[in-house]
Amino acid sequence: MGAYWFSGYVKRAKGPPEQEEWSVNQAKFTKNRTGPLSYRQLDVKDFLITPGRVQIDREERIETSSSPYATAESYIKRGCTLLLTQHLVTSLRHYKVQYEQFLKKLRKLPVNFMVLPVVPVKLLRPEVIRFFSRKGSPFLCIRIKSREELLDVCWEWIVQAQSYRRMPLSLMVEEGRDASNFYEELWSSLTRQYGMIKLTDIPDGEAVSVQNLRDSGIYPLRGDLLSGASADYNLYYRKSVQTFDDDDDFRYHDSVPDVTVMNGSVVQVQQNIVPHTPGTHIKVKIHKHFF
Repeated sequence: MGAYWFSGYVKRAKGPPEQEEWSVNQAKFTKNRTGPLSYRQLDVKDFLITPGRVQIDREERIETSSSPYATAESYIKRGCTLLLTQHLVTSLRHYKVQYEQFLKKLRKLPVNFMVLPVVPVKLLRPEVIRFFSRKGSPFLCIRIKSREELLDVCWEWIVQAQSYRRMPLSLMVEEGRDASNFYEELWSSLTRQYGMIKLTDIPDGEAVSVQNLRDSGIYPLRGDLLSGASADYNLYYRKSVQTFDDDDDFRYHDSVPDVTVMNGSVVQVQQNIVPHTPGTHIKVKIHKHFF
């Protein structure tokens, strides 16, 4: 789309919409227009703007999908501009090879993606944590079946492995997302006792919370409209006359956008995918960016 700018009402996860002006150049947001480029105006006066969604592929996993490309497109249609693709570790001997095989499956995926390692607690080892830290994963999910499993881990070794790059840990409960609350108190107690680095919120759905974006190092380059961040955002058509302060009925994480923009270019309009450059493998460089 080249260089362009727009002015409109931006709605974030918390707070009322606020009018903001942004410029986009080379797939990134910028506040200042520099250089000889001519910026075209993008008319968004009839739309509400939200940041592009960062989601975990919990409803339909890319790894087990018979059509990863089509599955990724379904996430784009829901406004996802960065997909955290779960990768289940099943072998301590072959986990490095399995990781490379998974990356091959993600080639030419239509959405930007990160690899989210999911490690059964019985396979949790310091070398596994260090490996995925080096590979730029945003955080690591420990898969558990019972509370007793958490008490059998040598957490001192895990803490030492975390000191390498400070990649946070979290839980993923096999019984389902609602069961995570049952483990939250024990998990918080263990992380305090051993000084582990963890996500603030245990992921219980597809949407990644604002605080978890910060904890993992995904923010500030993605997850919000910020200078220097990737130009990822969604547009929602305002179908009726309505003040922009009256948005109690706007469901931030559930509403389906009319337009999705990724890397500064339109990728879906009215649930139709627009031909675009394939997504890329995004890696975290600094975990716990603001800590």
